[in-house]
Amino acid sequence: MERLARGPAGKDGAAHAAWATDILKAFDRFRVLCAVREGDWGVTGLNRAIEHALARARLLSPRGSWYAGRPVMVTRNDPALGVFNGDIGITLPAAEGGGLRVHFLDGEALRSVAVSRLAHVETAFAMTVHKSQGSEFEHTALVLAAQSGNVLTRELIYTAITRARKAISLVAEREGLLENGVLQATRRESGLLGFQGTME
Repeated sequence: MERLARGPAGKDGAAHAAWATDILKAFDRFRVLCAVREGDWGVTGLNRAIEHALARARLLSPRGSWYAGRPVMVTRNDPALGVFNGDIGITLPAAEGGGLRVHFLDGEALRSVAVSRLAHVETAFAMTVHKSQGSEFEHTALVLAAQSGNVLTRELIYTAITRARKAISLVAEREGLLENGVLQATRRESGLLGFQGTME
């Protein structure tokens, strides 16, 4: 958010591209992962709470559904735009002409799409463990809701842990949720108990 507030180092396109790339790389170092979508401890509730907290701290200025700093996940493939289900981008002011564009990083290649052309996206401060498969982050926070029920399994916990390259934090609505999940048998078991020791 500090990078967002500082803005580009210059007014040319190269400075804007470097700024957008820096923001995207910083965002990809950390991710909040949830076992469920709904509820205060799910993706929907946490996205709303994080957005409100950042607005209260004056780090974001949400005005309507689109605003600078909004991270979004694409929920439907659109080959014409070059965006696909699961892609994550950051909404930033356009380099030229005003308006907002969602910027995506594909390796080192930066591309952007006007927000008016992205109909199938959702806010992505937090995401489900399922949606995170195939991605890795330096640090993840795994959020466990009391209503997780049968969704919270050994396999899901394993998947969440293996998304983190360096550190993982656990945030649970009540005690015992992690233990219950580990005891919920699934097909993928190897290595889980060893990973438990890395939980913060």
